[in-house]
Amino acid sequence: MPKREKRSPPPVGLVLGAGGIRGWAHAGVLRVLHEAGVGVDLIVGASAGALIGALYAARRAGEEAARLAASFTPAEFAQWFVDDLRISPKGGAMSRRLWEAYGGLDFEEMAVPFVAMALDLASGERIALGSGRVGRAVEASIRPPLLSRPLRRNGERLIDGGLQNALPVEAALAVGVDRLIAVHVGEAYRLPDRFRPLSAALAERIGRWAARPDGVPGQVSFLAALLAGGPAERPRPDLEIRPDLRGINAIWPWHTREAMRRGELAGRDALPQVHRLLKKAAR
Repeated sequence: MPKREKRSPPPVGLVLGAGGIRGWAHAGVLRVLHEAGVGVDLIVGASAGALIGALYAARRAGEEAARLAASFTPAEFAQWFVDDLRISPKGGAMSRRLWEAYGGLDFEEMAVPFVAMALDLASGERIALGSGRVGRAVEASIRPPLLSRPLRRNGERLIDGGLQNALPVEAALAVGVDRLIAVHVGEAYRLPDRFRPLSAALAERIGRWAARPDGVPGQVSFLAALLAGGPAERPRPDLEIRPDLRGINAIWPWHTREAMRRGELAGRDALPQVHRLLKKAAR
């Protein structure tokens, strides 16, 4: 984990999982928690969870974050993918608005301590990004292999942080929290057991002649190795919120507002449990 100045452990942490467009449900949950006066003291996000979590963490403003999340149009999404999912003042409309919201901030400037999760193509290790520019870290956390170029950082080749573990509970526990709430919006695809040995063999064979990890053969080998693995093992949070996202397609940008609405419903349903958890944390 990145080094930080020694502080008291934050009492309540929030983990926001991966799920593409389904991750817009996070904006709805965050709006409800903020309106209810729930003090979130740490946000750890993977993929869409990092993208949306940073909107809130930048200013601790639930309504503002939800309004911005709902403002992106399907055309802006399409342009953003063509622009390689950059967060830049020189990009398209979505790229610029994300830059203005948090892209140019340093992690130490965030109103809520924030960590974005990524994967290193070369080592396969999960990387917790918590220093430097927030925009670069979120870019790394959302970059899908093969469809977008890995983000280079200190010799690492970073890609989508939700591919190996869609809900990085262990990363939040490593920072240190008294109580942990996780919002689950999806899981990475896993092969049926009978196909995993074949995928592992394919990963090894392609990996032998892959010139570098961020080339196409290297990325194919990496993905085949991931698919060969079983479901990610992770510790249980104190409370897991699961919005009902049936019918919400992870790659369909017309579903962002509906995903947010479902997140709000799930957040309201979970509020009694959240308040009980906060009472325990205060003791």
